[in-house]
Amino acid sequence: MSRGMILAIDDEHNIRHLLESEFTLEGYEVKTAKDGQEGLQLLDKHAFDVVLLDIKLPRMNGIEVLKRLKKKSPSTEVLMITGYGDIKTAVESLKLGAREYITKPFSLDELLGLVERVITGSANGNEVLVQPERVKYGDKRSDFLRCPSRAMGAIYDLIDRAAPTENTILIQGETGVGKDVLAYQIHCNSLRKNGPFITVDCGLLNKDLAESELYGHSKGAFSGASERKTGLVEQSHGGSLFLDEIGNIELELQKKFLRFLETKKFRRVGETKEIEVDTRLILATNLDLSDAVQRGVLRQDLFYRMGVVELTIPPLRNRIEDIERLVGLFLKDARGPQATIHPETLQVLGEYGWPGNIRELKSVINKALIFAGSGAIMAEHLPSNILANRKTLPRKPQTLEEVEKQHILAVLDTAGGNQSKASEILGINRKTLYKKIHKHKLFP
Repeated sequence: MSRGMILAIDDEHNIRHLLESEFTLEGYEVKTAKDGQEGLQLLDKHAFDVVLLDIKLPRMNGIEVLKRLKKKSPSTEVLMITGYGDIKTAVESLKLGAREYITKPFSLDELLGLVERVITGSANGNEVLVQPERVKYGDKRSDFLRCPSRAMGAIYDLIDRAAPTENTILIQGETGVGKDVLAYQIHCNSLRKNGPFITVDCGLLNKDLAESELYGHSKGAFSGASERKTGLVEQSHGGSLFLDEIGNIELELQKKFLRFLETKKFRRVGETKEIEVDTRLILATNLDLSDAVQRGVLRQDLFYRMGVVELTIPPLRNRIEDIERLVGLFLKDARGPQATIHPETLQVLGEYGWPGNIRELKSVINKALIFAGSGAIMAEHLPSNILANRKTLPRKPQTLEEVEKQHILAVLDTAGGNQSKASEILGINRKTLYKKIHKHKLFP
Protein backbone atom coordinates (compact mmCIF):
# COMPACT_ATOMS: atom_id res chain seq x y z
CA MET A 1 0.00 0.00 0.00
CA SER A 2 1.37 3.40 -1.01
CA ARG A 3 2.30 5.82 1.79
CA GLY A 4 1.29 8.74 -0.41
CA MET A 5 1.59 10.21 -3.89
CA ILE A 6 4.36 12.66 -4.75
CA LEU A 7 5.04 14.86 -7.77
CA ALA A 8 8.61 16.10 -8.28
CA ILE A 9 8.99 19.04 -10.69
CA ASP A 10 12.64 19.72 -11.54
CA ASP A 11 14.40 20.49 -14.82
CA GLU A 12 17.44 18.33 -13.89
CA HIS A 13 16.94 14.81 -15.23
CA ASN A 14 19.19 13.19 -12.64
CA ILE A 15 17.56 14.96 -9.71
CA ARG A 16 14.18 13.65 -10.89
CA HIS A 17 15.57 10.13 -11.09
CA LEU A 18 17.15 10.42 -7.64
CA LEU A 19 13.92 11.64 -6.03
CA GLU A 20 11.85 9.02 -7.82
CA SER A 21 14.21 6.21 -6.78
CA GLU A 22 14.53 7.27 -3.15
CA PHE A 23 10.86 7.98 -2.49
CA THR A 24 9.73 4.83 -4.33
CA LEU A 25 12.08 2.85 -2.12
CA GLU A 26 10.39 4.45 0.90
CA GLY A 27 6.98 3.22 -0.28
CA TYR A 28 5.63 6.34 -2.02
CA GLU A 29 4.10 6.53 -5.48
CA VAL A 30 6.09 9.08 -7.47
CA LYS A 31 5.56 11.01 -10.72
CA THR A 32 8.08 13.46 -12.16
CA ALA A 33 7.91 16.45 -14.52
CA LYS A 34 10.70 18.37 -16.26
CA ASP A 35 8.89 21.72 -16.17
CA GLY A 36 5.85 23.50 -14.74
CA GLN A 37 3.58 22.87 -17.71
CA GLU A 38 4.14 19.12 -17.59
CA GLY A 39 3.66 19.16 -13.83
CA LEU A 40 0.34 21.00 -14.04
CA GLN A 41 -0.85 18.50 -16.67
CA LEU A 42 -0.05 15.64 -14.31
CA LEU A 43 -1.97 17.47 -11.60
CA ASP A 44 -5.08 17.25 -13.79
CA LYS A 45 -4.75 13.45 -13.91
CA HIS A 46 -3.65 12.55 -10.38
CA ALA A 47 -4.38 13.55 -6.78
CA PHE A 48 -0.97 14.28 -5.27
CA ASP A 49 -0.35 14.55 -1.54
CA VAL A 50 2.89 16.53 -1.92
CA VAL A 51 4.56 18.41 -4.75
CA LEU A 52 8.33 18.98 -4.66
CA LEU A 53 8.75 22.13 -6.72
CA ASP A 54 12.03 23.68 -7.83
CA ILE A 55 11.92 27.48 -7.87
CA LYS A 56 14.20 27.81 -10.91
CA LEU A 57 12.43 26.24 -13.87
CA PRO A 58 12.53 27.01 -17.61
CA ARG A 59 9.70 28.98 -19.27
CA MET A 60 7.51 29.13 -16.15
CA ASN A 61 9.30 29.66 -12.80
CA GLY A 62 8.35 27.86 -9.62
CA ILE A 63 6.42 30.81 -8.16
CA GLU A 64 4.12 30.96 -11.19
CA VAL A 65 3.68 27.18 -11.09
CA LEU A 66 2.81 27.44 -7.38
CA LYS A 67 0.11 30.05 -8.07
CA ARG A 68 -1.51 27.93 -10.79
CA LEU A 69 -1.13 24.73 -8.79
CA LYS A 70 -2.89 26.21 -5.78
CA LYS A 71 -5.79 27.34 -7.98
CA LYS A 72 -6.14 23.83 -9.39
CA SER A 73 -5.69 21.96 -6.12
CA PRO A 74 -5.69 24.15 -2.97
CA SER A 75 -5.31 21.17 -0.62
CA THR A 76 -2.13 19.81 -2.25
CA GLU A 77 0.91 20.51 -0.09
CA VAL A 78 3.90 22.11 -1.86
CA LEU A 79 7.53 22.02 -0.73
CA MET A 80 9.75 24.50 -2.57
CA ILE A 81 13.33 23.54 -3.44
CA THR A 82 15.68 26.49 -3.69
CA GLY A 83 19.29 27.62 -3.64
CA TYR A 84 20.60 29.91 -0.92
CA GLY A 85 20.42 32.87 -3.30
CA ASP A 86 16.64 32.49 -3.61
CA ILE A 87 15.67 32.49 0.07
CA LYS A 88 13.70 35.74 -0.30
CA THR A 89 11.69 34.19 -3.13
CA ALA A 90 11.19 31.04 -1.07
CA VAL A 91 9.78 33.04 1.85
CA GLU A 92 7.43 34.75 -0.58
CA SER A 93 6.25 31.30 -1.71
CA LEU A 94 5.07 30.58 1.85
CA LYS A 95 2.69 33.53 1.60
CA LEU A 96 1.37 32.08 -1.67
CA GLY A 97 0.48 28.77 -0.08
CA ALA A 98 3.67 26.69 -0.08
CA ARG A 99 4.02 24.56 3.04
CA GLU A 100 7.78 24.90 3.50
CA TYR A 101 11.01 25.33 1.57
CA ILE A 102 14.27 23.41 1.64
CA THR A 103 17.59 24.72 0.37
CA LYS A 104 20.11 23.02 -1.89
CA PRO A 105 22.18 21.10 -1.26
CA PHE A 106 19.79 19.16 0.96
CA SER A 107 20.22 15.71 2.48
CA LEU A 108 17.82 13.05 1.26
CA ASP A 109 17.10 12.03 4.86
CA GLU A 110 16.08 15.61 5.66
CA LEU A 111 13.78 15.76 2.64
CA LEU A 112 12.31 12.32 3.35
CA GLY A 113 11.59 13.31 6.94
CA LEU A 114 9.97 16.57 5.86
CA VAL A 115 7.72 14.83 3.32
CA GLU A 116 6.73 12.18 5.86
CA ARG A 117 5.76 14.86 8.37
CA VAL A 118 3.75 16.71 5.73
CA ILE A 119 1.85 13.59 4.65
CA THR A 120 1.14 12.55 8.22
CA GLY A 121 0.11 16.11 8.86
CA SER A 122 2.92 17.34 11.06
CA ALA A 123 5.51 19.26 9.04
CA ASN A 124 5.87 22.78 10.38
CA GLY A 125 2.74 22.30 12.44
CA ASN A 126 -0.02 21.07 10.20
CA GLU A 127 -2.98 19.38 11.80
CA VAL A 128 -3.77 15.71 11.86
CA LEU A 129 -7.45 15.03 12.43
CA VAL A 130 -7.30 11.60 13.96
CA GLN A 131 -9.71 9.38 12.09
CA PRO A 132 -9.74 5.60 12.65
CA GLU A 133 -7.26 4.98 9.81
CA ARG A 134 -4.86 7.48 11.37
CA VAL A 135 -4.99 5.60 14.67
CA LYS A 136 -4.18 2.36 12.86
CA TYR A 137 -1.20 4.04 11.21
CA GLY A 138 -0.10 5.27 14.60
CA ASP A 139 -0.29 1.74 15.95
CA LYS A 140 1.84 0.56 13.03
CA ARG A 141 4.45 3.21 13.74
CA SER A 142 4.50 2.14 17.38
CA ASP A 143 6.08 -1.14 16.25
CA PHE A 144 9.32 0.80 16.07
CA LEU A 145 9.03 1.60 19.77
CA ARG A 146 7.88 -1.82 20.98
CA CYS A 147 11.34 -3.33 21.08
CA PRO A 148 12.75 -6.10 23.31
CA SER A 149 15.18 -3.92 25.28
CA ARG A 150 14.39 -3.26 28.93
CA ALA A 151 14.87 0.47 28.34
CA MET A 152 12.01 0.62 25.83
CA GLY A 153 9.86 -1.57 28.05
CA ALA A 154 10.27 1.01 30.81
CA ILE A 155 9.26 3.76 28.35
CA TYR A 156 6.02 1.97 27.54
CA ASP A 157 5.25 1.36 31.20
CA LEU A 158 5.52 5.11 31.78
CA ILE A 159 3.33 5.84 28.74
CA ASP A 160 0.62 3.58 30.17
CA ARG A 161 0.60 5.67 33.34
CA ALA A 162 1.11 9.15 31.90
CA ALA A 163 -0.84 9.12 28.62
CA PRO A 164 -4.36 9.14 30.18
CA THR A 165 -3.48 12.17 32.33
CA GLU A 166 -3.61 15.84 31.31
CA ASN A 167 -0.02 16.49 32.39
CA THR A 168 2.43 18.20 30.05
CA ILE A 169 4.99 15.64 28.84
CA LEU A 170 8.57 16.39 27.83
CA ILE A 171 10.27 13.81 25.58
CA GLN A 172 14.05 13.98 25.39
CA GLY A 173 16.44 12.09 23.16
CA GLU A 174 18.93 12.37 20.35
CA THR A 175 17.94 13.11 16.77
CA GLY A 176 16.44 10.07 15.08
CA VAL A 177 15.35 8.07 18.14
CA GLY A 178 11.62 8.43 17.40
CA LYS A 179 10.41 11.26 19.63
CA ASP A 180 7.64 12.14 17.16
CA VAL A 181 6.43 8.54 17.06
CA LEU A 182 6.36 8.40 20.86
CA ALA A 183 4.40 11.67 21.01
CA TYR A 184 1.78 10.28 18.65
CA GLN A 185 1.51 7.10 20.72
CA ILE A 186 0.91 9.19 23.85
CA HIS A 187 -1.92 10.95 22.01
CA CYS A 188 -3.39 7.65 20.77
CA ASN A 189 -3.39 6.28 24.32
CA SER A 190 -4.89 9.39 25.86
CA LEU A 191 -8.49 10.41 26.48
CA ARG A 192 -8.05 12.87 23.58
CA LYS A 193 -7.32 10.19 20.98
CA ASN A 194 -10.37 11.12 18.88
CA GLY A 195 -9.37 14.79 18.79
CA PRO A 196 -6.78 16.49 16.56
CA PHE A 197 -3.07 15.81 16.89
CA ILE A 198 -1.21 18.98 15.86
CA THR A 199 2.55 18.99 15.43
CA VAL A 200 4.77 22.05 15.27
CA ASP A 201 8.43 21.55 14.35
CA CYS A 202 9.92 24.56 16.09
CA GLY A 203 13.17 24.14 14.16
CA LEU A 204 11.32 24.60 10.85
CA LEU A 205 9.15 27.53 11.86
CA ASN A 206 9.95 30.53 9.68
CA LYS A 207 11.05 33.36 11.99
CA ASP A 208 8.97 36.00 10.22
CA LEU A 209 5.79 33.93 10.19
CA ALA A 210 6.16 31.88 13.39
CA GLU A 211 3.71 33.86 15.54
CA SER A 212 1.09 33.79 12.80
CA GLU A 213 1.60 30.04 12.30
CA LEU A 214 1.17 29.34 16.01
CA TYR A 215 -1.56 31.76 17.00
CA GLY A 216 -3.18 32.80 13.71
CA HIS A 217 -3.88 36.33 12.52
CA SER A 218 -6.69 38.67 11.63
CA LYS A 219 -7.36 39.94 8.14
CA GLY A 220 -5.02 42.83 7.36
CA ALA A 221 -2.79 42.18 10.39
CA PHE A 222 0.27 42.50 8.16
CA SER A 223 1.17 42.72 4.48
CA GLY A 224 -0.14 39.63 2.73
CA ALA A 225 -2.72 38.76 5.40
CA SER A 226 -5.63 38.80 2.96
CA GLU A 227 -7.89 36.74 5.20
CA ARG A 228 -8.25 35.61 8.78
CA LYS A 229 -6.17 32.58 9.70
CA THR A 230 -6.69 30.03 12.47
CA GLY A 231 -3.35 29.18 14.09
CA LEU A 232 -2.05 25.74 14.96
CA VAL A 233 -2.57 26.26 18.68
CA GLU A 234 -6.26 26.92 18.12
CA GLN A 235 -6.53 23.95 15.76
CA SER A 236 -5.41 21.65 18.58
CA HIS A 237 -8.53 22.44 20.66
CA GLY A 238 -9.92 19.20 22.05
CA GLY A 239 -6.78 17.24 21.20
CA SER A 240 -3.02 17.32 21.64
CA LEU A 241 -0.40 19.90 20.64
CA PHE A 242 3.06 18.43 20.00
CA LEU A 243 5.91 20.96 19.91
CA ASP A 244 8.92 19.19 18.42
CA GLU A 245 12.42 20.58 19.06
CA ILE A 246 11.02 23.04 21.60
CA GLY A 247 14.58 24.14 22.45
CA ASN A 248 14.81 25.83 19.05
CA ILE A 249 11.92 28.25 19.57
CA GLU A 250 12.98 31.87 19.06
CA LEU A 251 13.66 33.88 22.25
CA GLU A 252 11.20 36.58 21.25
CA LEU A 253 8.42 33.98 21.06
CA GLN A 254 9.30 32.27 24.33
CA LYS A 255 7.63 34.86 26.58
CA LYS A 256 4.31 34.55 24.75
CA PHE A 257 4.60 30.80 24.69
CA LEU A 258 5.26 30.73 28.44
CA ARG A 259 2.01 32.58 29.03
CA PHE A 260 0.16 30.13 26.81
CA LEU A 261 1.79 27.20 28.62
CA GLU A 262 0.56 28.55 31.96
CA THR A 263 -2.94 29.74 30.97
CA LYS A 264 -3.81 28.01 27.65
CA LYS A 265 -4.76 31.50 26.43
CA PHE A 266 -3.39 33.45 23.45
CA ARG A 267 -4.16 36.30 21.04
CA ARG A 268 -4.19 36.13 17.27
CA VAL A 269 -1.77 38.53 15.56
CA GLY A 270 -3.61 41.80 15.03
CA GLU A 271 -6.28 41.12 17.68
CA THR A 272 -6.66 42.04 21.35
CA LYS A 273 -9.24 39.42 22.34
CA GLU A 274 -7.88 36.47 24.27
CA ILE A 275 -8.80 32.95 23.16
CA GLU A 276 -8.66 29.94 25.46
CA VAL A 277 -8.11 26.42 24.15
CA ASP A 278 -8.51 22.99 25.68
CA THR A 279 -5.38 21.14 24.60
CA ARG A 280 -2.79 18.77 26.03
CA LEU A 281 0.87 19.72 25.49
CA ILE A 282 3.58 17.26 24.49
CA LEU A 283 7.08 18.72 24.05
CA ALA A 284 10.24 17.19 22.62
CA THR A 285 13.88 18.19 22.30
CA ASN A 286 17.27 16.78 21.37
CA LEU A 287 19.05 19.51 23.34
CA ASP A 288 20.41 19.61 26.86
CA LEU A 289 17.91 22.19 28.11
CA SER A 290 19.96 23.10 31.20
CA ASP A 291 22.85 23.95 28.90
CA ALA A 292 20.48 25.94 26.63
CA VAL A 293 19.48 28.04 29.66
CA GLN A 294 23.13 28.67 30.54
CA ARG A 295 23.88 29.71 26.94
CA GLY A 296 21.00 32.18 27.05
CA VAL A 297 18.98 30.61 24.23
CA LEU A 298 16.22 29.32 26.51
CA ARG A 299 14.37 31.31 29.18
CA GLN A 300 14.86 29.89 32.65
CA ASP A 301 11.22 30.39 33.65
CA LEU A 302 10.11 28.48 30.53
CA PHE A 303 12.56 25.68 31.31
CA TYR A 304 11.07 25.23 34.80
CA ARG A 305 7.54 24.85 33.43
CA MET A 306 8.23 22.54 30.53
CA GLY A 307 7.92 19.01 31.75
CA VAL A 308 5.66 17.70 34.50
CA VAL A 309 6.40 14.20 33.17
CA GLU A 310 9.75 13.57 31.49
CA LEU A 311 10.56 10.68 29.15
CA THR A 312 14.02 10.01 27.74
CA ILE A 313 14.39 7.67 24.77
CA PRO A 314 17.83 6.03 24.90
CA PRO A 315 20.06 6.15 21.80
CA LEU A 316 20.24 3.07 19.61
CA ARG A 317 23.87 2.38 20.56
CA ASN A 318 22.68 1.75 24.13
CA ARG A 319 20.09 -0.83 23.08
CA ILE A 320 21.67 -2.83 20.29
CA GLU A 321 19.38 -5.76 21.13
CA ASP A 322 16.63 -3.78 19.36
CA ILE A 323 18.48 -3.63 16.03
CA GLU A 324 17.35 -7.04 14.75
CA ARG A 325 13.68 -6.22 15.31
CA LEU A 326 14.00 -2.78 13.74
CA VAL A 327 15.81 -4.15 10.69
CA GLY A 328 13.08 -6.77 10.28
CA LEU A 329 10.43 -4.05 10.28
CA PHE A 330 12.33 -1.95 7.72
CA LEU A 331 12.80 -4.94 5.44
CA LYS A 332 9.13 -5.87 5.69
CA ASP A 333 8.06 -2.32 4.83
CA ALA A 334 10.44 -2.09 1.87
CA ARG A 335 10.21 -5.52 0.28
CA GLY A 336 7.79 -7.67 2.25
CA PRO A 337 8.57 -10.97 4.03
CA GLN A 338 10.86 -12.14 1.21
CA ALA A 339 13.56 -9.59 2.12
CA THR A 340 16.29 -11.08 4.33
CA ILE A 341 19.55 -10.13 6.02
CA HIS A 342 22.50 -12.39 6.86
CA PRO A 343 22.99 -12.99 10.62
CA GLU A 344 26.62 -11.89 10.45
CA THR A 345 25.51 -8.61 8.89
CA LEU A 346 23.38 -7.99 11.98
CA GLN A 347 26.51 -8.46 14.08
CA VAL A 348 28.26 -5.74 12.08
CA LEU A 349 25.30 -3.41 12.54
CA GLY A 350 25.47 -4.00 16.29
CA GLU A 351 29.09 -2.83 16.43
CA TYR A 352 28.38 0.57 14.88
CA GLY A 353 27.73 3.67 17.04
CA TRP A 354 24.58 4.93 15.19
CA PRO A 355 24.88 8.70 15.70
CA GLY A 356 21.70 9.11 13.62
CA ASN A 357 19.90 6.38 15.58
CA ILE A 358 16.82 4.67 14.10
CA ARG A 359 16.55 7.17 11.24
CA GLU A 360 20.11 6.38 10.19
CA LEU A 361 19.53 2.63 10.51
CA LYS A 362 16.53 2.87 8.19
CA SER A 363 18.53 4.82 5.62
CA VAL A 364 21.37 2.26 5.74
CA ILE A 365 18.97 -0.66 5.21
CA ASN A 366 17.25 1.05 2.29
CA LYS A 367 20.57 1.71 0.56
CA ALA A 368 21.84 -1.82 1.27
CA LEU A 369 18.75 -3.21 -0.46
CA ILE A 370 19.89 -1.49 -3.67
CA PHE A 371 23.14 -3.49 -3.64
CA ALA A 372 21.56 -6.71 -2.38
CA GLY A 373 18.97 -6.82 -5.16
CA SER A 374 16.72 -9.83 -4.61
CA GLY A 375 19.24 -11.56 -2.33
CA ALA A 376 19.98 -11.29 1.38
CA ILE A 377 21.77 -8.20 2.70
CA MET A 378 25.40 -9.13 3.25
CA ALA A 379 28.07 -7.19 5.12
CA GLU A 380 29.64 -5.94 1.89
CA HIS A 381 26.36 -4.23 1.02
CA LEU A 382 26.73 -1.85 3.99
CA PRO A 383 28.28 1.64 3.73
CA SER A 384 32.05 1.92 4.16
CA ASN A 385 31.80 3.92 7.42
CA ILE A 386 29.95 1.01 9.05
CA LEU A 387 32.29 -1.63 7.63
CA ALA A 388 35.24 0.33 9.03
CA ASN A 389 33.95 -0.37 12.55
CA ARG A 390 33.34 -4.09 12.15
CA LYS A 391 35.19 -6.51 14.42
CA THR A 392 33.51 -9.86 13.88
CA LEU A 393 33.89 -10.34 10.12
CA PRO A 394 36.90 -10.51 7.88
CA ARG A 395 36.66 -8.15 4.95
CA LYS A 396 35.42 -9.86 1.82
CA PRO A 397 37.35 -8.66 -1.24
CA GLN A 398 35.31 -6.44 -3.53
CA THR A 399 35.72 -5.82 -7.20
CA LEU A 400 36.78 -2.37 -8.34
CA GLU A 401 33.30 -1.88 -9.82
CA GLU A 402 31.65 -2.69 -6.48
CA VAL A 403 33.90 -0.23 -4.66
CA GLU A 404 33.23 2.49 -7.24
CA LYS A 405 29.47 1.90 -7.10
CA GLN A 406 29.36 2.19 -3.30
CA HIS A 407 31.59 5.27 -3.31
CA ILE A 408 29.50 7.13 -5.90
CA LEU A 409 26.28 6.35 -4.02
CA ALA A 410 27.84 7.57 -0.75
CA VAL A 411 29.04 10.82 -2.34
CA LEU A 412 25.65 11.45 -3.95
CA ASP A 413 24.06 10.97 -0.55
CA THR A 414 26.52 13.43 1.02
CA ALA A 415 25.76 15.93 -1.75
CA GLY A 416 22.02 15.61 -1.18
CA GLY A 417 21.55 14.30 -4.72
CA ASN A 418 23.20 17.37 -6.28
CA GLN A 419 25.24 15.87 -9.11
CA SER A 420 27.23 19.03 -9.76
CA LYS A 421 28.45 19.02 -6.18
CA ALA A 422 29.03 15.24 -6.25
CA SER A 423 31.16 15.49 -9.40
CA GLU A 424 33.29 18.17 -7.71
CA ILE A 425 33.83 15.93 -4.68
CA LEU A 426 34.73 12.99 -6.92
CA GLY A 427 37.05 15.10 -9.07
CA ILE A 428 35.32 14.23 -12.34
CA ASN A 429 33.12 16.22 -14.70
CA ARG A 430 29.35 15.92 -14.55
CA LYS A 431 29.10 14.05 -17.86
CA THR A 432 31.45 11.35 -16.57
CA LEU A 433 29.45 11.05 -13.36
CA TYR A 434 26.23 10.75 -15.35
CA LYS A 435 27.74 7.85 -17.38
CA LYS A 436 28.90 6.08 -14.21
CA ILE A 437 25.45 6.44 -12.62
CA HIS A 438 23.88 4.69 -15.58
CA LYS A 439 26.69 2.16 -15.81
CA HIS A 440 26.11 1.02 -12.24
CA LYS A 441 22.31 1.32 -12.60
CA LEU A 442 22.04 3.46 -9.48
CA PHE A 443 18.67 4.78 -10.63
CA PRO A 444 15.88 2.89 -12.39
